[in-house]
Amino acid sequence: MKFIINKEVLLDNLQKVLGPTASKQNFPILNSVLITTSDNKLKFIATDLDITIIALQEADIVEKGKIAIPMKRFISIIRELPSSEVTVETAKNNLLIKCGKIEFKINTLNAAEFPQIEEEKDVSLIRINPLVLEEMIRMTSFCVGYEDVNYVLNGILFDISEDTISLIATDGKRLSFIKKQSPPNQPEIKTKISFILPIKAINELYKLIKEKEEDIFLFVKENRVGFDFKNTQFITRPIEGEFPNYLQYIPNETKDKLAVSRQDFSLALRRADLLSTQDYQGVKFELKKDSLVVSKSTPQLGEAREVVEARYTGPNLEIGFNPNYLIDALKNLTDAEVSFEFFGADKPAVLRKEGFIYLILPMKI
Repeated sequence: MKFIINKEVLLDNLQKVLGPTASKQNFPILNSVLITTSDNKLKFIATDLDITIIALQEADIVEKGKIAIPMKRFISIIRELPSSEVTVETAKNNLLIKCGKIEFKINTLNAAEFPQIEEEKDVSLIRINPLVLEEMIRMTSFCVGYEDVNYVLNGILFDISEDTISLIATDGKRLSFIKKQSPPNQPEIKTKISFILPIKAINELYKLIKEKEEDIFLFVKENRVGFDFKNTQFITRPIEGEFPNYLQYIPNETKDKLAVSRQDFSLALRRADLLSTQDYQGVKFELKKDSLVVSKSTPQLGEAREVVEARYTGPNLEIGFNPNYLIDALKNLTDAEVSFEFFGADKPAVLRKEGFIYLILPMKI
């Protein structure tokens, strides 16, 4: 095999498929990238058997072939090359990399040992705006239960109906729900499509869609979920299991609301959190008519108290929360003012805006 390609273009494609090879695998072949040629295109494939990323790239193909290359070594070399044309060719069990006066020769792996993976074709595709999906992932991924023993909480639930797409995540202490309208001219969806994507796959998907503008296409086939981009395909296995019935935990809207500046509230929470320890995480809110006091008391450390300008319409209430759970939501919003609903000292608080709901359980103070 031999091909010639611009260094920056080659590096961009390697970075696209880098994710599945990043963690050390039991089988060395899974830490490699498979490069194959077809006509005037290169195909880059990386997989850890749970996540697969395929990238296609036009290049000057001198000689066709297939090769598996240890990713870490290969991408490290390409990063350090000058911005110029790179010639890559095989010589027995070695890969020759030439760029101007620079030459590298590295060992390769047996391409025949690489898992058999093909692009998914002829599947029903659901169109999604990448900017919308990026926002939806950003507004839910912080609620995923990374270390939860209930493995279905280690991912984000996708609920797709005829004209809407919803993403839901919860770690059992908080829940984030966001719903958006699907782009028009979709294939007919007769029954709701639901699947749970693990957080590792979500993180890799987020890297691929970030700042993309062209629509991407989602497909679900047997035990695989895929996202088709221009010249890139991302395929992953969903989590098997049943996600909790999240709708039963979301209360109806109440008139007992706190309206407060998002920035002021976030800064007050950050300051109070300076006195948090592993054993004393909770921050207390004292809510009175048009008044909010944020306070924190930690034995052997000290106390903090701050009055935050706010509008509150409910009965007097003292309630405690983990401040980081609130900060996580506030930093992902862009609204100048946010509104929280309260239902009692032992009931969850709800931040609600059009198409988005964030629910957080209180703590004992």
